Amino acid sequence: QIWEPLELISRKDQPQLPAVFRLIEDNGIWALEKSGRKPHIPNEKFANSSLLDKSPVRKMYCFTLTPRSVDHFVPTAQYFQTSPESLFIHESIYSLQTPTGFRALVGLTDSEVTFNYQNGVDLFQMSTVTDEEVEKVLQEKFGIVLANKCRPINNKGNYIV
Repeated sequence: QIWEPLELISRKDQPQLPAVFRLIEDNGIWALEKSGRKPHIPNEKFANSSLLDKSPVRKMYCFTLTPRSVDHFVPTAQYFQTSPESLFIHESIYSLQTPTGFRALVGLTDSEVTFNYQNGVDLFQMSTVTDEEVEKVLQEKFGIVLANKCRPINNKGNYIV
């Protein structure tokens, strides 16, 4: 999660509360890297969760500086909203930034992340909620009140909090 604008300077470390970000340019293609901290996961049930990214450096995005119209992004947006291979149709995903990190409800996994809660360590508080608890979690932790009954999708996808 990038919280503040990044300078378009190749190979410059740009620290923010969530992580240290770095843009790298190579032959006109820019890549955004994120250097994370060590995760602390008090609930050992989630120590090997597929939602956790334990790699110290991760390439997040690649892009060029070529101007694009909205039409350029429509096929990709349609794919992510409709394709059986898209993670966005396999799990319900709710996310909310907080002053010190973020909250996420992915399927039935409730997570609250506190960035740098100890020097060099991010805290991942994770638990499983039941179908019946989802609406209460959405209301209390995300401020969302649904007009209709929520039917969470909880097919395991490849999503990282």
